[in-house]
Amino acid sequence: MEKRPVNHGEGNPEAAAEFNKMERDFVASSKGQRAIKEGPQVKPGEEAELQQAEQRGKSHAKDDDSNTKQMKAKR
Repeated sequence: MEKRPVNHGEGNPEAAAEFNKMERDFVASSKGQRAIKEGPQVKPGEEAELQQAEQRGKSHAKDDDSNTKQMKAKR
């Protein structure tokens, strides 16, 4: 008799654990380290759009703490 798959509701802990392991392995790899050092590749002309999107997001924030001493110290 075949074993029925377990319904995990809102998430699958086994799949999440496998994804997290693969993500950690990638970050630790040389390819992952290169990608981290290169950072996001923003095309010319996209910078203004990204800044506008950031400002729209911040305008919805309840408390913007990005300019506090604590947040500046973390940078």
